[in-house]
Amino acid sequence: MKLKLITAVAATVVLSAFTIASTTEKDVVGSWKIDSTSIDKTVKKIIAKAVEANPDSEDAINGQKDMIVSIVQGIRLNINADHTYASVTPQGSKPGKWALTNNGHTLQFTKEDGTIRKDSVLESSATRLKLINRDLADTILYVHP
Repeated sequence: MKLKLITAVAATVVLSAFTIASTTEKDVVGSWKIDSTSIDKTVKKIIAKAVEANPDSEDAINGQKDMIVSIVQGIRLNINADHTYASVTPQGSKPGKWALTNNGHTLQFTKEDGTIRKDSVLESSATRLKLINRDLADTILYVHP
């Protein structure tokens, strides 16, 4: 009997560790930057995606790593309460609309051109927003600047 109870509790704990967090709108509104712990991994994913699209330019793309790092460090994601957002980089700002879907498990971004990106919300709080960026197939932690 004790073994069944322990097994059930252990299974619940293990499965809970992989449950994607549900979030509320107040958790996502604000200005966010990519946390320093996510910069290197994000840069590697960006470079890999660029090389995949342009295999003949691999050396040139890798030669621009410092510039890519600088751009990623400067990215700001400004999420507004009116369901608009702006992705701000040193090259400029790209506005769009956002929505929480899937009971707060997905943060959907609709760009001005109508393309949609859906990121899974892994964690959200007043200070941290951890998303799976489905375009990069990467987990990115955002914090307030």
